[in-house]
Amino acid sequence: MNKVIIYGDLISQPTRAVYWFCLLNNIPHEFKLLSIGKGENRTSEEYAKVNPLLKLPGIKHGDVCLGESHTILRYLAEEFKLVNFYNYESLVAKCQVDTYLDWHHLGLRRWASGYFFQQFIVPNRMQQEPNKEILEFHRNGLVPAFKEIERVFLKNGENNFISSKDNPTIADFSCYSEIKQLDILGYKGISENFPHIKNWMRRMESLSSYDQVHKILHSLKNKVSPNSKL
Repeated sequence: MNKVIIYGDLISQPTRAVYWFCLLNNIPHEFKLLSIGKGENRTSEEYAKVNPLLKLPGIKHGDVCLGESHTILRYLAEEFKLVNFYNYESLVAKCQVDTYLDWHHLGLRRWASGYFFQQFIVPNRMQQEPNKEILEFHRNGLVPAFKEIERVFLKNGENNFISSKDNPTIADFSCYSEIKQLDILGYKGISENFPHIKNWMRRMESLSSYDQVHKILHSLKNKVSPNSKL
């Protein structure tokens, strides 16, 4: 069986989602680091053939080359027959997961990634002062996003996972990877105001390979400028 070659950088939320999914499910794989900070995803000729969009992550599996983490997660679940994570045998169950995946980009990632960029990348990598108006704009956007996750996807605690009562789906890996990024910043909004998300995160953190995937975030958290934490 051909290994899945993952091209990515574990500072990337979508890369972590794909990598964690492969580790958890014992999918044969090889991880090829492309540093976002060094722009290697945009300069690698090898990677340009895998993902012409030049964004991370990307995979190569035999002759199949894919970009976009949600597409990759869907492919892996179906290719390796991981029906518990993406029930492709049930149109309704599949659509319930797809609803979150489609919502994710503008529903959560827009706010979380924008907040992270201003609060972490700007002061720690660009050595500049964050734009307070932009920072506040994205921070405020997180609140309705988290409310929707609790109300719609976790059903106020009825679901143990995203759009699922009993077991994680590919949607959980995408959602968790995005929210966990905020932990670097010492963001307290979830622990103080969103108990269902807090409990869901604990369940995700009990899954196999969690520590291996997220150790880069734990190390970065200790290096963050005190001025970039709230």
